[in-house]
Amino acid sequence: MKTESLPYKNFGGHGSATHQKGKTGKAAAILEYLNKTNLIIIPAAFLLGRISLLGGLMPFGIALYAATLGLNINRIMISIAIFAGMLTSGATVQLYTAVVAMLLFNAINIPFKKSAGSHLRVGIIAFIGVLIPEMVLTYLQGFLMYDVLKSIINGFIIFALVFVFKNVLEVLGNPSRRYSLTNEEILSIAIACALAVGGLGGWNIFGVSLKNILCIIIILVFSFKTGAGNGAAIGVIVGTVISISSNSSPIIIASYAFCGLLAGILKNMGKIGSCVGVLMGNAILTFYTNGSTEVLVFLYEIIVSIVIFMLIPEKAMDAVVTKFDKSLVARGDKKGYSARIKEITVEKLNKFSRAFSEMSRTFDEISETKAITEKHDITAIFDRVADRVCKDCSLCVHCWEHNFCNTYQVMFKIVEKLDGKGWIEQNDIPQYFLERCERVDDFVLAVNNVFELFKVDMVWRSKIGESRGLVSQQLKSMSTIISNLANELNTDICFKEDLENQIVLELTKAGIKHADAVVYENKFGKYEMTLTYKGCGGKRSCIGCVEKTVTEVVGRKMIKEGSDCALNPKTNTCTIKLVEEETYKVITGVARVSKNEKYVSGDNYTFLNTGDGKYIAALSDGMGTGHKACMQSKATVNLIEQFMESGFDKDTTVKLINSILVLRATDDSFATIDISVVDLYEGEVEFCKVGAAPTFIKREEYVETVRAASLPAGILSEVEVEMIHKKVGNGDFLIMLSDGIIDSFKDCQDSVKEVQNILQGMDTRNPQKMADDLMDEAISRCQNNEPADDMLVLVSKVWKSK
Repeated sequence: MKTESLPYKNFGGHGSATHQKGKTGKAAAILEYLNKTNLIIIPAAFLLGRISLLGGLMPFGIALYAATLGLNINRIMISIAIFAGMLTSGATVQLYTAVVAMLLFNAINIPFKKSAGSHLRVGIIAFIGVLIPEMVLTYLQGFLMYDVLKSIINGFIIFALVFVFKNVLEVLGNPSRRYSLTNEEILSIAIACALAVGGLGGWNIFGVSLKNILCIIIILVFSFKTGAGNGAAIGVIVGTVISISSNSSPIIIASYAFCGLLAGILKNMGKIGSCVGVLMGNAILTFYTNGSTEVLVFLYEIIVSIVIFMLIPEKAMDAVVTKFDKSLVARGDKKGYSARIKEITVEKLNKFSRAFSEMSRTFDEISETKAITEKHDITAIFDRVADRVCKDCSLCVHCWEHNFCNTYQVMFKIVEKLDGKGWIEQNDIPQYFLERCERVDDFVLAVNNVFELFKVDMVWRSKIGESRGLVSQQLKSMSTIISNLANELNTDICFKEDLENQIVLELTKAGIKHADAVVYENKFGKYEMTLTYKGCGGKRSCIGCVEKTVTEVVGRKMIKEGSDCALNPKTNTCTIKLVEEETYKVITGVARVSKNEKYVSGDNYTFLNTGDGKYIAALSDGMGTGHKACMQSKATVNLIEQFMESGFDKDTTVKLINSILVLRATDDSFATIDISVVDLYEGEVEFCKVGAAPTFIKREEYVETVRAASLPAGILSEVEVEMIHKKVGNGDFLIMLSDGIIDSFKDCQDSVKEVQNILQGMDTRNPQKMADDLMDEAISRCQNNEPADDMLVLVSKVWKSK
């Protein structure tokens, strides 16, 4: 029975349903075909057809057409899109090559139509098919060797691109054929995307380049989702393709790669961090390479890209990036590959470190913090005065030509007066010059005005030199940070496979199902481990069992890092991290009073456990009191918290904060820095003090004073950081103060000694009560019990875990 007769024999039954189902299936097939072909391949063919290089070669569209040989793709629509792209790009002779080559591709491929066609065979067909029309054209033009070589190069480019486009088309044709992509497919897709973006050419919207915007968005997405390494790699691919396809400067490769690296490094700060990384990368590399005379990527293009990137939902980014990211996980991690990847990463980081160091040295060389008056500066003063006053004077020729030497001597004497007084009057000018000059009043006024401008110019020269010196310090700090990161990555991680197997076995015996463990020693020789197992449904009853079992296996007290439940409700699995319990614990009490109850306090503080066995307590006292002082100290404390939590060392942290405070404002903007870092395993405390009040260590028998003499941060462009190391034990207290506390005891012969005696007399073991009692005592010593300055007391108690 024929299918088309079914609807007529049974209007309301089975036949009608079958017909409707057939129509639905056809509609779905058409939609799938349109989605795949029209929305991806045909626009890409149009863009690839527009790209030209090496004096008119247009191989990309032809290579895409050749790659479709042996695949179930409508090549007529592909060829039309390619021709349209070539026409919009002004192609003439290239159209002849493309038409003839495509016809030859089909003719040569006829014997192999029924077979799928290997990459190599299609590449050879493409090479032969494009070489024939090129050689005919070369013969008609006189058979020059240059044209022959250009034809061969065109053929080789198409031959290589066939492999790239074949990989892409196979992934598009069957995207779900396996769990992940291969390295070749990932690189092929990246190159194809970059080439398609390059096909946009000089298309602008309101003066904004679409090509640059798409490139920056691609780098931002991959850097933010996959990290610095992949971000730099994508930047290199995008920059290389754009440089080749649009005749851009090769430095664009370094710019995109550097932006990708910094965006990946700062991705932990969220989307904003990645955006800041791209801005910093473009600005630093642009300034270093050409002194800001030629912009690599325009700022407004970066801003538009950032706005679009911020609007892209993370789910959409995950849908794009996950396919690439899974491919790195699914293939498994081999030690040889891991070691090589680590070596390459460390080598690249060291190169970046050396680059920052070189940039720092360059800025240091060109920065001159002292403005020096040179001979040509003085000559410039003479020229400006002569141009303002003497140019229209009837005696100009007499003074500046016939009596040039005498006039010049008069000018030098005037400069000597300016140096001493800062201005001149008529009686400062030699008498014989006064008698000869017809415009004395104008001359005096012009000299004073020009000298004022000269002084302003010298001040700004000095400020620019100082700013360059600060940039040099920041670049040097960046070099140190990257070098430290390279050293940390280069450290061999010692995985404990025996412990992993034993832990899994014991957890299984204890009733923990589907357990898996990764155990390693960190750089401090302490155990860290990540455990995955079937959870208890959020009841948190499994945590105690896991901690107890692992502690018994390892022989060291292991505790869960963080307090949140790590349950994944969709899979009912928990992934937790266990770390060795620290030997010491710290608890902190705070007492703070502002000078005026109407205003906020200018003293700010922070304390936190960094998670790597360090406890940090920090205090900052802003200049003066009130809102301005609060903003200075709050910014300082926030920077300390961010830098220290990110793993920056104390010296680098202080120097970066100092340079930021110096550059922050034209008026005075400085604050003290007082940092105490407690090693929770060894009981050692490292003190870093910049313009801060003394810190006291209250022990069982005595009170020890820790002090260092230095100016607050933000005053000088360079700051010397002195580190002081002390040991603390069970029951010891660390007392950090602001200047307001010390100053309240100014009536005493030795205010620091007085505070030391007061602390010695306290017998409380509660850090909060100790802070409150010291604050009350300080206020009672003030006139009328009113604080003369903002006051802050930070008391940290150290005790040993049982």
